[in-house]
Amino acid sequence: MHRKIGITIITTALCLSQAAFGDYVSIDTVNGSFNLEAGQISGILDGDDNSFSMNDLDILAQVLQNDGIETEGRLSFLLASTDSGMSFIGLFGGVPMNTPSGSLPDQFIGISATTGSDTDWFASGDSGSDVDWYDMGNNTQLVTALLAWDEGQTSAGFAWGDVTSAQNGTTNLYDVDFTEYAPDPIQFISYGDDGWSVAEQAAFSVLGQYAFSHQFVPAPGAIALLALAGLGACRKRRT
Repeated sequence: MHRKIGITIITTALCLSQAAFGDYVSIDTVNGSFNLEAGQISGILDGDDNSFSMNDLDILAQVLQNDGIETEGRLSFLLASTDSGMSFIGLFGGVPMNTPSGSLPDQFIGISATTGSDTDWFASGDSGSDVDWYDMGNNTQLVTALLAWDEGQTSAGFAWGDVTSAQNGTTNLYDVDFTEYAPDPIQFISYGDDGWSVAEQAAFSVLGQYAFSHQFVPAPGAIALLALAGLGACRKRRT
């Protein structure tokens, strides 16, 4: 009996690994709530030093622009399976090829973001960027950052990796220099049958602020797999 349960669990896991993700994040803003479906972007966020590399930025911009999404002059947020697990990502600017040599930052964004302590953060920006991390207690971490980039030549990014381990978070954005972004520059991007697309857009308040919270929701199939695994463990303990 135990062997049959084990085989069933493994078979279910293999089937789910071939299916569409179905994972999403629920975004809450002052203007309402909406969901962002997860896609996959391989080859990014693979470091262990909190570094959101220029190569990561290049890949992100290329993937989104290949699906017709404008990234320059915009602050883009999306959920994607990466080398750091399911990650909630912010791409700021977004050029297909970052060329930092001789760049002079002319775009700035302030970030204050919180989530649980069981995941890691990634950040990058041009010279002049600054990032600080704080342990807030109660299994909560806070990252504050000032990120700078040279629009059209470089970009910047911030991400929480493995959001399956820390499923809730908040993000506050500050247009610290009242930078001239594109109209409604904050865009939330979701994945679907036709690839990546813009799900919602927003603008800063008159004070240059914008806030939202996120909650990760695993795919129903993943929840069922966990329940099945728990059932197997329960039966094993009863014998």
